[in-house]
Amino acid sequence: MSETNLLMKVLFILNPTSGNANNERAVLRMHQLAIEKEFDFKFLYTNGRNDDERIQADLANYKPDRVVAGGGDGTIQLVARNLLGKEALMGIIPMGSANGMATALGIPPNAVDAVDAIVTADHCIPLDLLKFNDKHLCIHLGDIGINALMVKKYEEDSQKGLLGYAKYLLSSIKETPLLRYTIKTPEQTYEKEGYMLSFANAHQYGTGVHISEGEVWDGKFEIVNVPRVALDEVIKAGLTALNVFVDKNMFSDVISCTKAEVSIDQEVDFQIDGEYMGKISSLKVEIVPAAVKLLVP
Repeated sequence: MSETNLLMKVLFILNPTSGNANNERAVLRMHQLAIEKEFDFKFLYTNGRNDDERIQADLANYKPDRVVAGGGDGTIQLVARNLLGKEALMGIIPMGSANGMATALGIPPNAVDAVDAIVTADHCIPLDLLKFNDKHLCIHLGDIGINALMVKKYEEDSQKGLLGYAKYLLSSIKETPLLRYTIKTPEQTYEKEGYMLSFANAHQYGTGVHISEGEVWDGKFEIVNVPRVALDEVIKAGLTALNVFVDKNMFSDVISCTKAEVSIDQEVDFQIDGEYMGKISSLKVEIVPAAVKLLVP
């Protein structure tokens, strides 16, 4: 990217309710960088009501070259789904609580540093997305069981950040029953049981907990079964940074595939990218390969 590219337009889509303490300084840095690098820019702040329509309007009228999402995984997913089939490059500034996708991609965790790294980046990758039940898109991961119940409790509380998640961790573990599910992929049918089933586009949670060897550009996703949760080990871990999954074998039961159908023996909590989706007893999942052009450091 030329440092004097007066024609470049950057649309910053920011979630004003994201909980990162550096967010105000990051916004200031966006203004400063625009002056330094001489590009045009515009802000769009999400409000949770008609965000898709407003984004599409700005894409059509403003015609940005780059669209930078500032927020957590939910904000990133919002932006990504609106860029399907578009030529604009997408960037990520971690301004949420856990920032799972940004962590998996090696984007600087400090939002101010990420502004410099991403807005001026000249390298991009083809980002895959997941699609659930033919309609819900996912950028990072979705799951059923323990984590989904924790997301539900978190959404109902006013306390944000990692402490908000930790507050409901033990109760979510205790309340989640043993689940039995049938997983059908193009290659094989599996019968499994466990307390949590993750559908991962990336290889780790925002806390840094490693869950698979998959990558966001490999044209596949991973189904990760959690057959056991050692509650005593969780308590010993002290809930530090939510690294509760301390058993190294907890994420060893992994299926890599391009699509799958899952039948569950009971209704169970379901979440996508940190957004609670309700209870389900079946699920269809497929990869959307190379869906978005994503800027990376």
